[in-house]
Amino acid sequence: MHPKHIAIQCDRAKFEANKIPIFISLKTFAEIANVDLLEYISDEFASCGVEARSQTEFALSQGRGLILLDGLDEVPESDSDAVVRQIRHFAGKYYNNQFIITCRIAASKYRFHEEGFTNVEVADFNNKQIAAFARNWFVAFSQNVEAGKALASQFVEQLKMGKNQQIRELAVTPILLNLSCLVFQAKADFPSNRAKLYEEGLEIMLRKWDETRGIERDEVYRDLNLCRKKHLLAFVAAITFERGDYFFEKHQLQQVIADYLANLPDGTNDPIQLEIHSEVVQKAIEAQHGLLVERARGIYSFSHLTFQEYFTAIKIVNNSDSQALEKLVSHLTEKRWREVLFLAVGMLQKADDFLRLMKQQVDGLVAEDEQLQQFLLWVNQKSLSVDFPYKPAAVRFFYFSLLPCLELALNRNPERFLDPALYLAVKYTFDPAVEITLDLVLDLAILPLLDGAIDPALSLAHDILLIPLVEPELMQALQELKKQLPQPDGDKEIFRKWWQANGQVWTSELRKIIISYRNIGHDWQFSEQQKSLLRKYYDANKVLVYCLNSASNVSPAVRQEIEGTLLLPIAHLQKTGDQGDRPL
Repeated sequence: MHPKHIAIQCDRAKFEANKIPIFISLKTFAEIANVDLLEYISDEFASCGVEARSQTEFALSQGRGLILLDGLDEVPESDSDAVVRQIRHFAGKYYNNQFIITCRIAASKYRFHEEGFTNVEVADFNNKQIAAFARNWFVAFSQNVEAGKALASQFVEQLKMGKNQQIRELAVTPILLNLSCLVFQAKADFPSNRAKLYEEGLEIMLRKWDETRGIERDEVYRDLNLCRKKHLLAFVAAITFERGDYFFEKHQLQQVIADYLANLPDGTNDPIQLEIHSEVVQKAIEAQHGLLVERARGIYSFSHLTFQEYFTAIKIVNNSDSQALEKLVSHLTEKRWREVLFLAVGMLQKADDFLRLMKQQVDGLVAEDEQLQQFLLWVNQKSLSVDFPYKPAAVRFFYFSLLPCLELALNRNPERFLDPALYLAVKYTFDPAVEITLDLVLDLAILPLLDGAIDPALSLAHDILLIPLVEPELMQALQELKKQLPQPDGDKEIFRKWWQANGQVWTSELRKIIISYRNIGHDWQFSEQQKSLLRKYYDANKVLVYCLNSASNVSPAVRQEIEGTLLLPIAHLQKTGDQGDRPL
């Protein structure tokens, strides 16, 4: 719910009826020099007829304010620290009021835990909410209610189909769900991938938006055909996104538009005409398509970051310069470029060369570090030592993910290590699928011991030795080690003292046993720089796999080539294992 909507609901006594809604655009507030929040609010009240500052202070001191601070991420970097200090001081002084601060996740470095704020993130739509949104959308845009309900039902049913998984993943976001409905209304079907969804949805917006709203276009903008409109938006998006500008000033936007218009075959070089035409085009795009919006006075952005990313991908893919794709691939480890990569791979008529470039970029991240290459060699050797019904690359991903420094989704809370369901996964009798589970259990269980934590050690030192093992020799070795421990039901203080004196040596012996029998638990002693590089390498491989699995325009040979060499050391890249065409 937008803060402005909350303010309106409060004003209408539908939400916090006893409060006074105070909406503040932090971007606008930051532009005013040498004004504190109290003075700013007093000035806003003055415009409503409340002249005395003392009345403002009295209302706030009584806790009557519902203070809505909007767009913390839109505050310029040069002003952000000062604005945050102002908020903290103001919230501390008038703590009995209610405060809501909005900020995009990308700017989550601003935290206000100490001031009593609770961080809340907007959740994705669930299936029920998607269905409700679709029903309301199609009823609103259909000729009659029953036809709208029928189309909404068809939309939801087709969204559940396996072939539409990519679209279903996008539909959890309101803006992309709206785009999905727009495309489905026109075709009663979904496109093959996300790039096609954006293409078809935005083409409908560009072609039909003004028709449905009865808007007559200015002659300058009307002369831009559909292709040129898309090229113009791609030109604006690519320039601003490359610079990292999600928000740009009006004069900067109009200058970019003027540069595009000047390079058209029938364009003019007259600066006065270009200035006039660029403003006309800027206003037309803003008013007629909703793709560019004014976020604050004289500050513009694309209405959704998704559109800026999509048009940036278009500019790169349509660029006749072969170096454009190489430059895009160079951003592989930068999170803000990932959506552009995902979209670009779906736009290419043939993605083989692009995916090969990505693979080379990924492998190059760790190619020069001999210790990291030794780690990859171990990952490969370990994956080949277990009999597990998955592709070798998938097993390599599993063993790579056990590296503690990756801080992956595996829950490493000691209490989780003792989950009976986890231990029951290891059966008494040999099963090909047991080995990998045994390795997971041992690896997770040994971590807190290696960290020297006494509390988990007290429980885990015993419980790790109760795991039903598939290897009798390993069981016997662990049982011998267990005899060195104090009795598990004895005095905990005795155990703690014993652990302080002997724990390091005991843990070292445990590690030697696990390494000897299972070849896991190695202490790689990576530097912080190496750990950071491994995280980048792992994430980059995941991006590559996502692109590989979402690209319908990649040849079987290249798919097999890339799948067969994922996470392999440089020395083994020419050797391929099972390279079937099943996605990882």
